[in-house]
Amino acid sequence: MRWLPPSPREAAAWRARRAAAWAALALAVLLAHGLLLQALRPRPAEPALRPGAAPPLRVRALAPPAPVPAPPAAVAVAPSLTPAPLARPAVAAPVAQPALRPAPAPAAEPAGDAAPMEPRPAAGGGAGLPVYATRLADAVQLHYRLQRGASVGAASLHWQRDDTGYELRLDIDWPGQPAQGSASRGQIDADGVAPVRHAELRRARELRAVNFQRDAATITFSGPQGAYALPPGAQDRLSWMIQLPAIVEADAALARAGAVVTLFVAGTRGDAEAWRFEVLGREALALPAGDVAQALQLRREPTRPYDTRVEVWLDPARQHLPVRVLFTTLPGGQPLELALAAAPPPPADLEIARPAPR
Repeated sequence: MRWLPPSPREAAAWRARRAAAWAALALAVLLAHGLLLQALRPRPAEPALRPGAAPPLRVRALAPPAPVPAPPAAVAVAPSLTPAPLARPAVAAPVAQPALRPAPAPAAEPAGDAAPMEPRPAAGGGAGLPVYATRLADAVQLHYRLQRGASVGAASLHWQRDDTGYELRLDIDWPGQPAQGSASRGQIDADGVAPVRHAELRRARELRAVNFQRDAATITFSGPQGAYALPPGAQDRLSWMIQLPAIVEADAALARAGAVVTLFVAGTRGDAEAWRFEVLGREALALPAGDVAQALQLRREPTRPYDTRVEVWLDPARQHLPVRVLFTTLPGGQPLELALAAAPPPPADLEIARPAPR
């Protein structure tokens, strides 16, 4: 077979195909060298974080959370000693991490008072209050009609004293309610009645108390955490009913209209402040125990909202002991009145049955 030279057209096409192949090969070599240089080029160091700057966020894909196992059935829990305001349905807690319920706070023990805190200065300028001469009343038992609105009850004030100290008790009897009242005991010093402990009572048991720690010159409380400096002549919310008459009995000038007697009075709920009694004058009273012609009226006004206005009428014929007392919480409180009443009749003697003669 004889070889024939390619025609000029065929030779031109062959040269074009060979040039395109070499161009493609050169482009591939250049791309390969570019990728190799990019891989070998060192990466720039990450900029250092400034002090206090937050690190850059890195987002990672997280696996979906595992399904939570169903909680077990609810377990009945013994009710707390402190009443709950509303009953709520019980919710079961997971077994792996049970919910902890705080234990109920124990009731305050009147006899086990907390350690005294740093005493605050006496409210109302207790350190600068006057100290009065006193002439204490003899031992006595007074009976009162107790009334608040349409409710009527009875109360009795028992006052005893001797060389070792005093005891004072107010017994309150509301029909259909448990016996309640308050008690005060302490010493008698140069300033008159000197309380040591005053307590609120219910069914003859102490609910709350205030202590006059005279060795430490401090007033502390069995419930509220707090303390006051103890000024001379300080009283509690019961003993003032004996101290105020003793002050007026000892100084006739304090029985004139416009005179002022100021006592520092502490209560069982953490309150302690100066009570300022102003003499308003004399008034005739018609009481359940009989008429009192010249009762001396004094009044203490409250110093803050929901405080107590105290109005008291003292009888000069009874060593200025209170024959009427009116307590009113302002604003809007209903007055509580104690009005002197006759002593209740003693119980009738029981006749002892005698055997019939044979």
